[in-house]
Amino acid sequence: MLTSATKRFSLPFSSQKTSESGVEAAAVFAVAELERNKGGGLIARQPEEKLVFLSKVGYPLWLFPKNNSSFVFDGFADSSYSISYSEVPSAKAFMESLEANSRPREKYTAFLSDYGNYFQQSIKEKQFVFRGLIANLDFKNEFNVYRKEAVDAIPANSALLSPTLEENTISSLIVEFDKLQSFLREEAERLPECARLVNKTTSQYITELDYESAAAKEEADAKIRAQEEIVNPKIAKLSKEYKLKIKGLTESFDKELESLQKLKAKTLKFIRTNEGKIKLYQREAKAQAAKNHAIYEKRWKEKIKQAQKELNGLKKELKNIEGNVKKLSKQKIQEISRLNFGLDAEIKFARQPLRELEVARDAKTLTFKQETDKLLKQEKPVIESLNKSIKFREAIKDNFELLGIRDQGSKSSALFYVPFYVACFEMGSTRRYLILPPSTISAVDFSAKLKGALGMSKIKDLLMPRFKAITALIDKVQVLTKQNAMFESQLNGLAQRNNLLNNGLFRENVERGLVYLKHEGWLSDKEQQVLSSRLKS
Repeated sequence: MLTSATKRFSLPFSSQKTSESGVEAAAVFAVAELERNKGGGLIARQPEEKLVFLSKVGYPLWLFPKNNSSFVFDGFADSSYSISYSEVPSAKAFMESLEANSRPREKYTAFLSDYGNYFQQSIKEKQFVFRGLIANLDFKNEFNVYRKEAVDAIPANSALLSPTLEENTISSLIVEFDKLQSFLREEAERLPECARLVNKTTSQYITELDYESAAAKEEADAKIRAQEEIVNPKIAKLSKEYKLKIKGLTESFDKELESLQKLKAKTLKFIRTNEGKIKLYQREAKAQAAKNHAIYEKRWKEKIKQAQKELNGLKKELKNIEGNVKKLSKQKIQEISRLNFGLDAEIKFARQPLRELEVARDAKTLTFKQETDKLLKQEKPVIESLNKSIKFREAIKDNFELLGIRDQGSKSSALFYVPFYVACFEMGSTRRYLILPPSTISAVDFSAKLKGALGMSKIKDLLMPRFKAITALIDKVQVLTKQNAMFESQLNGLAQRNNLLNNGLFRENVERGLVYLKHEGWLSDKEQQVLSSRLKS
């Protein structure tokens, strides 16, 4: 039910210029008359329907401002728009549980483990039903442009349809929607705070663990340093003792090796001397053989034999000496290694208390690190779940914001009437309607000129719908007349009371407009005459 406080605006059917000049009236009348002839042309002889009325009607659209946008509602609420959203587990409940389980650390880690998948479980799909809301993007874009042409005066002889969707019903819907938005917004605002508190609590515990780890390490290092004051002198003493042992052993072996090296050198000298003697004896034997002194030759050969025997003995002795050198060198290495191994064993034994302290320190440090890693590992799915929920809430918020059109100027609700012309035709007991949505008066193009050249009527191309989505809305009037008896009754009553065919000013505008249409090439002389005569009949 409309009140006197309800603001009402009317929108133009075509441009202001064509409306005031009568072109709009003439074009609508011509199209209606053409339709009465069922496309057969104005000159054709055939049974005609009766044009019962021709009326300009206003289709109601509600505009309700909300923050910096406005919602557009179909005044007849012919359809409902359902907004889907997901109801996720409560951020408030999560925060309360977090605060209750933040201390001690064991309780907090159990909380993280239990709430790792909290926001991804038990998600319920819900819907908010907006009766009559028009959320189609194309429609909103067109209407946002179209409404700039609106005037707050209702033209005379306009038949305004009364909306069945009442203002208080829409207000209640918006209040409920506002409550839902407020709830979802509060939940969405809590989510970053939840993430911040989780990060803060985890960071605090990690800091505590770092302090505890550092303190434990410092205590262990102090014990290790104290033990080193006991152990290090023992190790120094052992090192000194073994150094002396190794030195004595090395000197003993080196002395024997030196003796063998001298014997080797002496033996080599004897070998070279004998080799020299053999060469000398061989030359003498050859010389005596050349003189045929067999006796002397024989003596030299015996000396060669004796010298060779001595040389073989020396070489064997040299081989034994070299073997002994190798054996003794190997033994030296083994003995020194044995002493070094013994030193290492005794040092290791002496360091055992230190090693135990170091192992205990490292084990404790590892325990703290594992506790830190565990905290971070348990925190990760909780934060990821929160971040997903934040993005999810932002998507819902964006979808809600897309329901309206950007509007910072409107302060209160208002009715906008989208004009359309309705012509009612009757033939016997049959009634039908012609619905003409907001249109522009077309300029004569090539196809229209071609039709004229072929003797065809161009009137059908005279009106061009201004909008696609708004035209689709007005086209529903035709459906409502067939499906809704009350709507058809209201439309008929308004249209007959405001029948333009009975309006003298309208007739004058049509006459003036027909002259213009003929001049522009839309009508032939005959068509203008026929239309003019029918206007007067």
